[in-house]
Amino acid sequence: MAEKVKKEKTEDIKLNPKVWNVPYNADLVAQVLYVFQSNERKGTSAVKGKGDVSGGGKKPWKQKGTGRARHGSIRSPLWVGGGVTFGPNNRNWKRSINRGMVKKAMCIVLSGRNREDAVKFFNIDSEKELKDIRKNTLKEISTKTLLISDNEKIRLALRNSKQINVLTPMRVNVKHVVGNKNILIDKESVNILESRLVNGK
Repeated sequence: MAEKVKKEKTEDIKLNPKVWNVPYNADLVAQVLYVFQSNERKGTSAVKGKGDVSGGGKKPWKQKGTGRARHGSIRSPLWVGGGVTFGPNNRNWKRSINRGMVKKAMCIVLSGRNREDAVKFFNIDSEKELKDIRKNTLKEISTKTLLISDNEKIRLALRNSKQINVLTPMRVNVKHVVGNKNILIDKESVNILESRLVNGK
């Protein structure tokens, strides 16, 4: 199967250099990954402030004449059992980034993986080849692999594999490519992926 993949890669598939031959830019890739990871944070950590803690509705003692410091509530942050000062409370971690930067970073990562020979291209022309993938590919692949394809039959055939993550060319992003050691791309999905990243140019 490896020889067949290599033959298709060199002879049949014409790769767009704007996607597959882009110089590496570590700063841009790191910036895009940082935004992606920040946007996945839920920000659900929270603590109770002075107004959220139950009790403390009455002034502990009068303002003057007791010789003690003045206080208005036993739920003040100064008291044990009181609220927390400046604690986390549903923080919004969402960040925005330019779409062009995201597409550029995707091209950079794909180009780097292609130079490392971590990207393989395949084509399924018959039901028999699909069955071969179901039987043989699941046994051969022992590392995390990203498979990019629009073919629903391929997704159903490999859905039980823990090592293979099947995504369509319109949904795959930088984080998926970076997080998988090997990349398998359906021959029919190459043009879709390239058109998405360079706007059809």
